[in-house]
Amino acid sequence: MRAFPATLVAAVCTVALAACAQTAPPGVPVAAPSAEPSPTTTWKSDAPVTLQVGAPADLSQTRGLSKAVVTVESITEKASCPTGAAKPQNGQFIAVKLSATRLDTSEGFGMAVYQWAALDNKGKTVVSNTGLATGLCVTDGSALKLAWDASGRAAGTLLIDAPTTVTAITATNTMVNPNVTVTLAMPAR
Repeated sequence: MRAFPATLVAAVCTVALAACAQTAPPGVPVAAPSAEPSPTTTWKSDAPVTLQVGAPADLSQTRGLSKAVVTVESITEKASCPTGAAKPQNGQFIAVKLSATRLDTSEGFGMAVYQWAALDNKGKTVVSNTGLATGLCVTDGSALKLAWDASGRAAGTLLIDAPTTVTAITATNTMVNPNVTVTLAMPAR
């Protein structure tokens, strides 16, 4: 068996890792990311993150959240399932329309696959199988997708199975430890 010199192995590993680096596809503009916080800066997600309908929010310095400017375009209670393929199990469907513009070179808009839930008026979290409900009901291409479009944007609708006493919608990134949750404030009734 022949041993390879350590410098050759290190050089091959460096080249291989460099080849894996992600960049935006040709012709796709990427907004300049905000400066990375210094070691003494507190990440915004250390405090609660709440998104208001119609107000763009830059999440670029938020640990564990999409590096994007995200806007909750609308939240509609008592939404229907256009195809009729699903019925709400918790009381009602809520349609959440989001839009986002990426601020990094990520390949997908992570919020599309976060764990979505609703908080009822007693503070109980009711987890929704948003992917299933949205996939069964929103089949016209307007569902929120994980992939960014060619311009570095994502937009679409999610259907959330929620109680009729809903007070807020949450989106939790369970792929980071500790988990990070964003709250979507319900519009005034």
